[in-house]
Amino acid sequence: MKKLMSFCIMGGTLATSSLFSQENPNIIVILADDMGWGDAGCYGGKMIPTPNIDRLAKEGVRCTNGYVTAPISGPSRYGILTGAYQQRFGIQDNTDAWAEIPGISDRIPVSQKLLHETLKQGGYRTAIFGKYNLPGYPKTTFDETYSVMHFGGEYFPDSKGHYKGVDEPKAIGDAKRILWGPERPGDEYLTDRIGRQAIEFIGKNKTNPFFMYVGFNAPHSPMQAKIEHQQMVSHLQNEALQYYAAMLFSMDENVGRILKELDKQKLSQNTLIIFLSDNGPTLGYTVDWPKEWPKVLLGSAGNLSGHKGQLLEGGIREPFIIRWSGKLKAGMVYDKPVSSLDIYPTACAAANVNISKAVKIDGVNLLPFLQNKTIEEPHKQLFWYLNENGAVRSGKWKLIVNKDKVKLFNLEVDEAEKNDLSKKEVIVKEQLLADWQNFCKQMPSPCNQAERKKVKGLLE
Repeated sequence: MKKLMSFCIMGGTLATSSLFSQENPNIIVILADDMGWGDAGCYGGKMIPTPNIDRLAKEGVRCTNGYVTAPISGPSRYGILTGAYQQRFGIQDNTDAWAEIPGISDRIPVSQKLLHETLKQGGYRTAIFGKYNLPGYPKTTFDETYSVMHFGGEYFPDSKGHYKGVDEPKAIGDAKRILWGPERPGDEYLTDRIGRQAIEFIGKNKTNPFFMYVGFNAPHSPMQAKIEHQQMVSHLQNEALQYYAAMLFSMDENVGRILKELDKQKLSQNTLIIFLSDNGPTLGYTVDWPKEWPKVLLGSAGNLSGHKGQLLEGGIREPFIIRWSGKLKAGMVYDKPVSSLDIYPTACAAANVNISKAVKIDGVNLLPFLQNKTIEEPHKQLFWYLNENGAVRSGKWKLIVNKDKVKLFNLEVDEAEKNDLSKKEVIVKEQLLADWQNFCKQMPSPCNQAERKKVKGLLE
C-alpha cells in the first residue's frame, strides 16, 4: 500500500457567517453509547420498539456497513470529532485518551480543529449535550455545554438534585447503583434531561444555523431505568436485559422529542441528522453486578460476531443513519463501507464550510456517494489499531490481527466471521497484513507509556 496520506477534503479559507443563507442546514450528530448494531428495529432488533430511530431510517439513509474507528468509547469519539484516525494523536485505547502523561496537556494539536470548531468558524452556533470523553473536561470548545460528562453519570439525581458524574469539576467514572427510579417523585431522568436541553437549544436558535452534538450516555451503565417502563420490558428473560431495553427505549423517546421539535419549528427540511453508536454492545459489567444475574451481552450485534472491546464486526460496525430531507433519498439503504471519520467532511460539505488545510482529514464527504453521483466506494481500505491488535477492511475482505495471530474473512458471504480463510487466501492475507503494518508504522507511539514497548516489539 502506498504511504497513507493525510489530506483535506475542502482546503482553503474558512467561510464566514456572512455567507450563510437559509440553505445552510442545521447539523445534529446523535451518538448512542454501547448500542448494538442489531438493537434498532430498522436493523432487525426485536428487544424493544425503537420507532424514532426507525423513523430516521425511513426518512433517510440506513448504512449497513457503518463503522467507528475503535471498539471502545474514548478513541471512537476522537475519530468522530477530529475526522482523523485517532492513532495520529497517540490514541489507541481508553487509557491513551485520558491518562495523565508528563509533558502532554492536550493530545490533539491546536491546528487540528475539531468538527464543531470548524463549523463555529463558519458561523454555526455549537453545543454539546452529554458525554464528551475528550481532554479538557469539564471545559470544552463548544459554545454551550449541557449535562456534560466525561465517562458517564448517574441517571437519577441525588437528594440535592445533582447527577453524579455530570457537570462536575473533575471527571468521575464510578457510578454504580442499579435501580428503577425515580427515588423521589418529579426527579428528571438524565436521558430526558439531555433531550429537554436539546429541544430548548433548538427553540433558542431556530433562526440561526446550529450544530448539536448529542452524546447520550444511554444505554451505557450504570443500570438505571424508569420504573414506568418496567412492565413493557418484563417479557425479557432477565433483569439485566430489562434494564438495558428500558434505557434504550428512553433514548429512542428523546430522539423522537428532538425530531418533534424540529417539525414544530419547521426546521426538519433544513437539518442534517446523523445517528450512530460509539461502539458495539457490552458484556455484563463486573462492577456491582448482582450474583444472580447472568453475564449476558447487553444489547444485540444482530447476526454479527463480537462485542465492545473486540475488532470483530459486532464491536465496530454500528447503526449508522443519515437523514437530510430533500437532499438524500428517503428509505435508501447504502451497503458500501462508511466510517465515522466521514462525519466531519460530510457535515462541512453540507454546511458549505471549508476545512483548513492544517486539519488532517481521513474521512470523505459522503454526499456524492449517497446521492448516486458516483459508483465508487467511499473507502478502499479502513484500518483499526489498538495496542497489539488491529484490523483492516478492504472491499469484501476483513483481516484481524490479534497479537501474533491473523485471521481473514470474506464479509460478502460471511458477515458473522466464522470461516477463517487465512490459510487458503495466503496472498490476500499477506498483502492486507503488510498494508496494516504500514499504517501502524506511520502512527506515533500510544500516549499510554505502558504500551509503548509492546507496540514497538509488534512492528519490528
